[in-house]
Amino acid sequence: MSPARSTLVLATVSLIASLHRELTAQVPFWRPLVAIGDEVDNRARLAHLNHGGTDGAYLLRTASRLTPALEGDSTSLRWAFVLPEIAVVDNTALPFSLNDGALWAGRGWTGGLRTGIRAEWGRWFLILAPELIVSENRSYQLADPLTVPPRPLDRHPLSSPWHLSPSIDAPLRFGYSGFGVLDPGQSTLGVRFGPLVAGVSTESEWWGPGIHNAILLSNNAPGIPRVLIRTARPLHALAGKLEGTWFLGGLSESPFFDSNSGNDRRSITGGALVWMPNFADGLALGLARTVYASLSTWRDLPAHAFDVALGQGPSREQLISLFGRWVFPADHFAAHFEWARTEFPRGLRDFLTAPNHSQGYTLGLEWAAPAGRARFLRLQAEVTYLERSPSYRDRPLASFYTSATVVQGYTQRGQVIGAAIGQGGSSQWLGLDYFAPRWRVGVFGGRIRWDDDALYTFPTPLTAIAANKWCSHDVSLFGGVTAALERNWGRLHVSLTRGERLNVFFHNLTQCDLEPNPLPIRDARNTTLELRFSPP
Repeated sequence: MSPARSTLVLATVSLIASLHRELTAQVPFWRPLVAIGDEVDNRARLAHLNHGGTDGAYLLRTASRLTPALEGDSTSLRWAFVLPEIAVVDNTALPFSLNDGALWAGRGWTGGLRTGIRAEWGRWFLILAPELIVSENRSYQLADPLTVPPRPLDRHPLSSPWHLSPSIDAPLRFGYSGFGVLDPGQSTLGVRFGPLVAGVSTESEWWGPGIHNAILLSNNAPGIPRVLIRTARPLHALAGKLEGTWFLGGLSESPFFDSNSGNDRRSITGGALVWMPNFADGLALGLARTVYASLSTWRDLPAHAFDVALGQGPSREQLISLFGRWVFPADHFAAHFEWARTEFPRGLRDFLTAPNHSQGYTLGLEWAAPAGRARFLRLQAEVTYLERSPSYRDRPLASFYTSATVVQGYTQRGQVIGAAIGQGGSSQWLGLDYFAPRWRVGVFGGRIRWDDDALYTFPTPLTAIAANKWCSHDVSLFGGVTAALERNWGRLHVSLTRGERLNVFFHNLTQCDLEPNPLPIRDARNTTLELRFSPP
C-alpha cells in the first residue's frame, strides 16, 4: 500500500473512532450488526464444534437472523444506532474480491462504510444499514486480443469476452476510473406472525453450509431487493424440526454488459427448506431451488412469484441444490456438502446414466481441539467444483451461472450471486486458526482456477505454434495470515494475502515447453490487505 493510501486508511479509522466517541457521549444506544462471515459469525461456527448442534437457521443465514433482538419491553418502541463498520481493501496488481457484497475490491484501494439504525416495536422490526462504497479502481491489463473471440456489437468493451451465448454479465472491470456508490446494504423491514416472518429486504443471504462458497446464494454480490417469508423459529414436523424461506426479487444488469436497455431487468424467486431429524443429533439437511427469468418491465414481477414451484420452461433458468452439515461435538468435528445442478434429470434412467450432468459441488470439513482454557485450535478445509461436467460431450451444456435465454446469467449488478469463484471455476482452501477469548490469529492457503470453461472458447493463438490449452489455465495460488482483536477501543479484523496468478486471462501465447519463453506469458503477483474496524 502506498504512503498516501496508508495515510487515508489511518485517517478514516481515526475519524470513525472519534465520531463514535462523540455520539456515544450523547446517545448511549449503539448495537452491532452481525453480518455474514464476520467475527461473531465465525465464532458461532466454532461454537457448533465445541458445544453441539447445527441450527437450521444457520444454513439460511442473513444479518437479520444472526443479529440478536434489542433489549427491553417488546410491546414498546426500542431503537438503537447500528455501530459503524469501516472496511478498506487494497490490491496491488489485480482485483481480488470474494464474498464482499456490494463492495467490489478492484486494483488499488476500496473503502466501505456501513452504519444505520435499528428499531423494534411489537411484531415489527427494522434494520436500516446502508453502505457507502468508494473505489480507486486503478487500471490493469485486460485480456489480450489473441485470447478473445469478437464480441457482439452491442456488448460493452469491459464485458466478459468469452461467454457470448450462453452469456453472463461478469465484467472484467467495473469502469475505467474510480467510483462511489451508496447501496441499501443490510436493510430489512419485517413483521412477525407467530412462527413466520414476512417483509422486504436488500440484505445478503447465504444458503447452505459452505465456508467460502455457497452455490445458490451467498454474499458475493450486492443484495437482491425482494419480498420474503421465512420461519422465525423451528417448526416441529416430519420427526424433526424445519426451517424455511421463500422470496421474490428483482435482478439488475451492470452498466458494463450491453447497450440494450430493454433487457436490463430479471426476476428471481427462490425457496429453501432445512430439516433437522430427531434421530441424528447435529445433522441438518437442506433442499433449495432458485428460478430466474427475463422481464420486460418491473410490473411483470408479481407474475413470477411461484416460478420456484414450476418447471424450468423455455424462458426460465434454474439452480437446484441439496446440502447438509453434520456436527459431532464430542469429537469437535463437522463435515458438510452441497451438490447442485442447473438441469433436472429427464428421468430415472437419465439420472442413473449421467448423474453428474450440469452438476457443481462443495465438500468441506472442520475440526477443533482445545488448546488451553477457553482457547481452541481449528482446522478448516473446503473444495468447490463448478467446471463443466464431462456430459457436455453428449449434449449441450452451458457453463455454471451462464444462460442462453437470460443473457445476464445468474448475476446481480455484474457479480455472481452464488459461489465467489464465479462461472466455470474450481477452488481448494485450507485454514488453521487459534482462538483466544478476545483475539484470533490464523494462516490460510488456497487455489482458484478461474472461469476454466472459457479457455476452450477461442482457438490456440498462432504464436503458440502447437496446441497449448493444457498449460494456459488461469490459476491463482495464494496464502496469507488473518487476525481479529476485540478491545475496549473497538473490534479490528486484518487479513493479508499474497498471491501468484498464472496465465492472467489465459495469457499464454507460446507453446507448452518445460522451460517456455516467459515473454508471451503473463503472470501477476498480487498482495491484498484488508482491514475492518468497528467501535466498541
